[in-house]
This record gives sequence, structure tokens and C-alpha cells, in this order.
Amino acid sequence: MDNPWSRIPDVAGTKAVSKMVELDDGWSIRVMQWIPENESNSTPLVMVPGWNSVYEGWQDIVEEWAPKRRLTYIETREKGSAVSAGRPKRSDLSISRSVEDLKTVIAEFPEISSGSDWFASSLGATIILEALSESAFEPRSVALLAPNTSFDFPLWSRLLIMMPSFVYPPLVRLAIVYLDFKLKEEGQKIRYRRTLLASNVKRLRLSALSNGAYKMERSMSSIEDRIALITAKSDSLHADDAIVFLSESLPNSHCIEVSSNQFAHNAEIIPILEAFQNDSLPL
Repeated sequence: MDNPWSRIPDVAGTKAVSKMVELDDGWSIRVMQWIPENESNSTPLVMVPGWNSVYEGWQDIVEEWAPKRRLTYIETREKGSAVSAGRPKRSDLSISRSVEDLKTVIAEFPEISSGSDWFASSLGATIILEALSESAFEPRSVALLAPNTSFDFPLWSRLLIMMPSFVYPPLVRLAIVYLDFKLKEEGQKIRYRRTLLASNVKRLRLSALSNGAYKMERSMSSIEDRIALITAKSDSLHADDAIVFLSESLPNSHCIEVSSNQFAHNAEIIPILEAFQNDSLPL
């Protein structure tokens, strides 16, 4: 199997470009772009996938969208594609650090700083909300799948996170067994299994330690951008409380309930997202 963190996926009808963006603390993160061969005047897209997500989990959407609309795909620093400066520390993997990373990426790709449609999930969605609260960019629209306002790991996993890294490889297998039991959606099980097996275990542990301390303390009421909050009843891994909190905090938000978390990773969700992006989704 190809290394998901080094492969540059080809998408028919596009030119694929990959760039390592250097950050101010010596780290580098990967940004991939797919540029349509017959580029039109359609609104560009930006995707920020969730915690440790591999490209294969979003491939269906990318392959449908990229030939029609320029797509920028940003991988955050907990992912295996990132390059660390020396030995990673817990503070290197914080939400606030990732917000600064996003600002650097926007400066590197100024075409996404204004007027683009953004789509993100989980950790990526949280980073975007924090960045929007600082007016880091001006999107046309933002769609967020299962955003986190905190990361409430199960008690048993918190104990595992505190253990030294060398015990992690067998525990990853245990986590896969737990997720197979916890999750209802087969597609979601497959994605998380693939993600865990491809993970940089030491970095994942530090990220979990840092994320576990995070809580969205402030209201997001200063964010006036159009935001879709996407949720699925069958998603047993992401808390509904976050959607309730955000829908009450964000003055220009709209909740979209889909059949499953897996549906939101398939191309079938694109017409729903585009209806929202074009402001033609029935309220």
C-alpha cells in the first residue's frame, strides 16, 4: 500500500500540485491543490480534513469537485505528512498553533483569503472557527461537519494517552477494536481504521494530550459569515452538544442533518453543499 502521507493523488481532468509550507517554528505542513484543466470562473474550494484524516477518506468528494473547481486541501500538523522541527512537543500540536499555521497557509496562497467556499470536519472545523473569530480570512461560505467545541475522550483512552509512546502500537489495534464496537456506520469504521493504521503514533499522542485540554470558551457570535453545521444522527463519535452550542452562538448559521457521517464523505453531499454555498438551500 502506498504511503498516504507522501503520495500526491492524481485526479482526472486536473493538474495536481503539492507544496510543503514552512511555518515560523520550523515545522512544515502539506498543502495540495487540484487545478481544473478547463478552469472556469467557479468559486474556489478549500478543504481542511479532520484529526489525522487521510486523503482516501475524502477522495470521492475531491474527485467529483476538483475537475470543476480549483480545490485547495490543507493537512494540519498532526498528520504524517507534516515535518517537525526536532522532537515534537505537546504545545506544537495545539489548536492555537494550528490557527497560526492556517494564517501562514492563507498568506502563502492569497487566492483563498477571500471569496472561497470552505469545507472542513472535526478538528479542521474547530481550527476554522477559531481562525474566523480572529478574522483571519473572508470566506463566501463555510460548511462544517461535526465540529468540536471540546475533545472529550473516553476515560480509558485518557489513561492510554498518558502512557509512554512505546506502548502505543499494540494499543492502536485495541482502539480499532473499540471503534468497531462503538461506531454504527461501516464506512466510518473503515475510515478510522485506515487513519489509525497510517498515524504517526507519537505525534498522535501529543495531539490528543493537547486537544484534551481544549475547550471553546468564548462565544462565536462575532462570526457573521454564512456557516452550515452538518450533523448525522447515526454519528456516535461526535457530540450533538457542540452543534447546539454553535447554532446558538453563530448568528448566521444553518443546521443540515444528513443520513450518516459516511454520506458526508461521499460525493452525494456535494449538491447539498453547493445549494448552501449558492444560498439556495431551503430554510
